[in-house]
Amino acid sequence: MATYRRRGKVWEYRIREYNISKSGFKTKKEAKEAAFELENELKRGGRIDKDSTVYELWKHWFELEVLPSNRSARTKDKYKKVGTQVKKWFGNRAVSEIKYSEYQKTLNEYGKQVGTDTLSRFNSAIRNAIILARKDSILIKDFTLGVKLNAQKDTKQASEKYIESLSDYQKLLSFLKAKMNYPTSIIPYFLYVQLKTGFRVGEVMALIWKDIDFKNGMIKTYRRMDSARHVFAPPKTSTSVREVPVSSDVLEILNSLKAKQESLKIPHISDGFIFFDEKYGLPTNNGINKALKGYLTELDIKPIITATGCRHTYCSVMLAKGIDISVVAKYMGHKDTKRIIDTYGHVLKELEEKENEKIRSVLDEFR
Repeated sequence: MATYRRRGKVWEYRIREYNISKSGFKTKKEAKEAAFELENELKRGGRIDKDSTVYELWKHWFELEVLPSNRSARTKDKYKKVGTQVKKWFGNRAVSEIKYSEYQKTLNEYGKQVGTDTLSRFNSAIRNAIILARKDSILIKDFTLGVKLNAQKDTKQASEKYIESLSDYQKLLSFLKAKMNYPTSIIPYFLYVQLKTGFRVGEVMALIWKDIDFKNGMIKTYRRMDSARHVFAPPKTSTSVREVPVSSDVLEILNSLKAKQESLKIPHISDGFIFFDEKYGLPTNNGINKALKGYLTELDIKPIITATGCRHTYCSVMLAKGIDISVVAKYMGHKDTKRIIDTYGHVLKELEEKENEKIRSVLDEFR
């Protein structure tokens, strides 16, 4: 049972059973609340200290900072998978036993199996857990400081993430249009719209008929759909809320799809979802990617991209056709042009050379 005393202008609690004390509380009430919470935690066996395992430290951070956050369920699942790896690589090792060199060796071994992003996420989670413990005045050395992320699994080059060839882009669109046969499958419609809007997979999935402005040729997005659980998630960023212009063929295809859905009178479509399959309901990310892979293989189009690559393809096409980069960034939902410059540098270089030729041509007129 905790006891309390005033020390100068602040209050302190002491839990004698565990030899724990902490001061700095402005009122006795605050000290009591903190002590009560800690006592409950101790009784549950959830006390974190320097003798806790690396996994226990990660779990404490995950439950305190990740689970209560507004991150999507899918993102939280990714964090859970990191925890599985933390437990696998460190087992029951106490965090106080881990030295920098041993941790670096572990990263090197894990890095043989994964890419930079995965290894970075693993290291970041452990580092954040240590930072949280140190905020609670737990004396743990931060063995993550200065480590090198030596991932050896090749990651996709930027050019492998999207279709750069304009002829292949057209070929895929024509193929998808020919495959449209609702209610057999909604996926050709889904991919066609994504290739023509640059929306994220979850943004396309969340679209309802009210989001289509047929009169002005615009489609708006203001939320996402978790493709695994089919629940709504907030937009990825504030700039993700946007309206993009679409071509007349998209509007015609959507009008035709809407008419077919209304004629079939499928109950779930009363929710207004555009991309709803009579047999399977809303598509899954895995189902979309599997279908797309089959389409690209049949067309002999490379690289074999994912649905996310359709978004990148849209961006590449817009840049290749000379659309201003700031406008492209806006319709992609980016806050600035930095990410586009980093990802599509070679496309922009080609545009720059075209502009250089225009400048030379203009200057050649004045001799």
